[in-house]
Order: sequence, then C-alpha cells, then structure tokens
Amino acid sequence: MANLLMIDDNPQTQKYLERIIRLRTKHVLDFAGDGAEGIEKMVAQRPDFIFLDLFLPGTDGFEFFAILRDHPATHNIPIAIHTAVPLDDVTQIRLRRIAYDALVEFPIEASELTRIIDNALKRNTSQTRKWVPPSV
Repeated sequence: MANLLMIDDNPQTQKYLERIIRLRTKHVLDFAGDGAEGIEKMVAQRPDFIFLDLFLPGTDGFEFFAILRDHPATHNIPIAIHTAVPLDDVTQIRLRRIAYDALVEFPIEASELTRIIDNALKRNTSQTRKWVPPSV
C-alpha cells in the first residue's frame, strides 16, 4: 500500500481518480487544491507517488515540478503529470524537456491508470528522506 497525493483543483478530476484508486487498489489517496497545500500534504504524509496538474491556480505546474525534482526530499518520488485539458503544441514541447514518470490525460481507463501507478512505484526503490519544505 502506498500513499498517493493528487495536486489538482478540479473536484471532478479528483472524484474520478479517487473512485479508480478506491475500487482497484489498496493505496491511500489524498488531495491538494494548489501548490501550497500540496507542500503541506507532502510534509504531513510523505507521498510515494504524486499526480501533478499542470494547470494549477496561481502556480505554474512546470515551475512546481522543477521545485519537486530539485529538492532532495522529493527528487525521487514518481510524478505523473496529468491534465483534463487538451495540450497545445508549446505545452507538449515543454513536457518533452522534463523528466516526469507518466503523462495522464483524463479521462483515462482504470486499468491504464493502475498500471501507471504500479510501474512507477516499482521503479521507486529509494527511501523517503526527511522532509524539509522547499520554498514555493
């Protein structure tokens, strides 16, 4: 069983993911509506896997991703970039330049989502480090 964190402000997307996780896995899922709340949840829970929405209110998803990858406590945590919005050409180019673990475009089939989570968790063999919050 792993701790999963979804950083997304869309309640519909949260409910969709929660339903799949609850019905198909034994993982624990929590939510954060923005980057600041995401940091708070990471401090409290030390997630094993993060779903990160690229289009968060008040936060550039790419910048937030870079903070997580650069911080020693989170650089090994698998991160799935997700979106329910079709990606334009510029966003697709930016995505090719970063090292995320998976791209999840909603809606997604439940079996595909659980496969993504399972594969990312298998690759993440590092120990969770002591959390010192990064500055956002």
